[in-house]
Amino acid sequence: MIRWLIALLAGTWFASGGVPAERGVPSAPAANCDLATVAAVAAAHPGTHQIVLAATESFTDTWGTLAVAVDDGGTWRCQTATLEARFGRNGTRPLTDRRSGDGTTPAGVFPLGTVTAWDGEQFSTFGNSPDPGVLAPYRAVQYGDCWGATANHRDYQHLVYRPDCPGPDDEYLPRIGGVYSHAAVIGANLDPISGDEPGETPYAAAIFLHRHNYGNGATSGSVRPTSGCVSLAYDDLVAVLRLIDPELTPVFAIGPTTWLAG
Repeated sequence: MIRWLIALLAGTWFASGGVPAERGVPSAPAANCDLATVAAVAAAHPGTHQIVLAATESFTDTWGTLAVAVDDGGTWRCQTATLEARFGRNGTRPLTDRRSGDGTTPAGVFPLGTVTAWDGEQFSTFGNSPDPGVLAPYRAVQYGDCWGATANHRDYQHLVYRPDCPGPDDEYLPRIGGVYSHAAVIGANLDPISGDEPGETPYAAAIFLHRHNYGNGATSGSVRPTSGCVSLAYDDLVAVLRLIDPELTPVFAIGPTTWLAG
């Protein structure tokens, strides 16, 4: 019942079969979200008309909230209620202060990422499950899809064809089935990428909005912190992904509320 209400408030109640979400600026008048912080982020980043606000109380927090807001003709409105979100096991840290593998989620304001895969497909969302009807380009995970995360290697922060996906930090997407059932690419350390050449600083790789990790392939139970991403419960994730609209130049605003609003 609670999930149904969240989906209804988000304006994302849809039939099965991946029916595409409708474009436009749907909002949820009954929903509450932090519009004061949204307004501050929007003022500092003109040109965006949609904000995915992933906020914590402090840089050390591993739990926080996430909400989507949209610019509806000059007035910012909530598109979802405030949802419970999980962050890095070591909290959040400003992008240029962090390093790959440090267990923090990059803090900052980042675009929806666009990635070109090894086979030439461009995408901003992806998953091991069928497209749930998102507006952003969606890639169905393929055999061989390896997200490089080895610092100072040419594959770092690129989706390459590597069925062996040697690691230990590289991520073989087909193997991360449930957690990466659906995901959005958060554009932290993209275009240009730092860390895919010798001597460059490896700020971040494989930073996504994805489903909670419950451990051992479980679909419920205790929620693990992430290694650097932001995670949501499955139904919340699908509702959010169906709202993210590339035509609105969306951004992810991540970090402590007071820091983002400052």
